[in-house]
Amino acid sequence: MQRKALVLGASGLTGSYLLEMLLESDLYSQVTIYVRNPLGRVHPKLVEQLVNFATIESWTEADDVYCCLGATIKTVKTREAFTLIDLHAPLHIAKLQLYGGSKRFLVITAAGANPKSSVFYNRTKGKLEEALKQLNYSSIYIFQPSFILGPRKESRWLEELGIFFALKAMPIMKGRFKKYIPVHAKAIARSMLYFAGHSKTGIHTIQSHIIKQWEKPDFTPTIL
Repeated sequence: MQRKALVLGASGLTGSYLLEMLLESDLYSQVTIYVRNPLGRVHPKLVEQLVNFATIESWTEADDVYCCLGATIKTVKTREAFTLIDLHAPLHIAKLQLYGGSKRFLVITAAGANPKSSVFYNRTKGKLEEALKQLNYSSIYIFQPSFILGPRKESRWLEELGIFFALKAMPIMKGRFKKYIPVHAKAIARSMLYFAGHSKTGIHTIQSHIIKQWEKPDFTPTIL
């Protein structure tokens, strides 16, 4: 039986790749997206819902929930707005969807996610991870990419500088540093779809060096 999916953040870099893959996949008969503004995308499987992430109070029929929500302080201006998008909104929707019967929750956080981090971004992502782990989903997949590669709509000069140095350092990123390897957004989307289709019960963390394998379009994992 085909499943139904809900995507949060379908207008973003990774979310847009993921949306196209889900629409093409035989795994799903319906793909619902929550967006603030219409995407202008038309597809027989696609259901677009315009929402206010700060006030949403209803759930959508979906087996799998994909969360690609993410912001920067530069774009949203305040820490409060960032926290709404990267912590409160995904957690609130995760709770609503669990109540509505969703079975799997797949979320993108960050390589340095840690609720006790001195870095605000990493601390926020870590708080989201810890809160999600308390929810009784059949499967939770947490994807922790390092710098995300791909064509962005907006300029992020600080992130671009970090990517430059990270790419230069890739040959020596081994051992505990492997999790900081930059990865393309398309590989994140491919890996999310794979793990949804091959999900196991429990909580699973997928780090950047694992995700990177999906940069090869023909990559087929054996045991993960």
